[in-house]
Amino acid sequence: MIGVGILTFFCLFSFTSHFARSEELLLPTLYVGGSGPGNYSKIQDALDTITTRGTVYVFPGTYHEQLMISKPVHLIGKNNQSTILDGGNEQYVVTLTAGNSTLSGFTIIHSEMKFPYAGVFIISDNNTISDNILTDNFYGMQLGYATSHNLIVNNMIYDNGRCGIYFNHASNNRLIRNVIKNNPVNGFGLYEFSNNNTILNNTFSGNRDTGVNIRESYDNQVIGNTFNQDHVGLHTPSPEYHTVVQDNIFTENAVPLDEERDAIVSTVVLFDFFVLIVFLVFKRLFR
Repeated sequence: MIGVGILTFFCLFSFTSHFARSEELLLPTLYVGGSGPGNYSKIQDALDTITTRGTVYVFPGTYHEQLMISKPVHLIGKNNQSTILDGGNEQYVVTLTAGNSTLSGFTIIHSEMKFPYAGVFIISDNNTISDNILTDNFYGMQLGYATSHNLIVNNMIYDNGRCGIYFNHASNNRLIRNVIKNNPVNGFGLYEFSNNNTILNNTFSGNRDTGVNIRESYDNQVIGNTFNQDHVGLHTPSPEYHTVVQDNIFTENAVPLDEERDAIVSTVVLFDFFVLIVFLVFKRLFR
């Protein structure tokens, strides 16, 4: 009986694995650009048509669109230097609302140049953003309120209007092996309870305010990154926020590592200093 049970288990496992592989093979791929018969000319048209978990594959060219990814799909560009998404300076260039999607292989430019617009705006979970170039946007990328478990890996993010990447209440995300440089404020800003994020093996270079600026956020890990020629390499909140800083390299930064002082402690110290000065002045006057 045991042998029959084991044989039955392996048969069922083999059938299930075969079924899963067959299902993956049946998922469609739609093509945009290029010269193939039936290829789409607009990326958004293909995104609207593709079934869940399918792939939209984009051939090189410049596509003047603002894209909305509203179902779990894979949007893949053939070459990230020659497959260009140009938002025409209107709001966001790409917005991911559904989650469980992939965005890879594009140059993404020309969001609207004012707050809060960005080249990539993520308001969903479990997305992978990889191998893209984000430049000449207001924010290169922004993760919106309560987004989590997104992977941002191997992107080049530079020369945007404000910050390379901006998190606002975005937790449990991973930023790995990106190059983030020459942004006029922060390379990467984490604000207002963007907690438990991992910042691993990235390069931050030439950002004119801060390479990584963490404010009011708990339990973030900053490990194995390179900070080069930023004004401030890494700004962390005060110790009670439990930021892990480990194995980073700091070269030619005006201020390599800056830790924020607790506001209450700073106020007490300043008050005590003021009281001391007043005491010394009155002591001198009434001697």
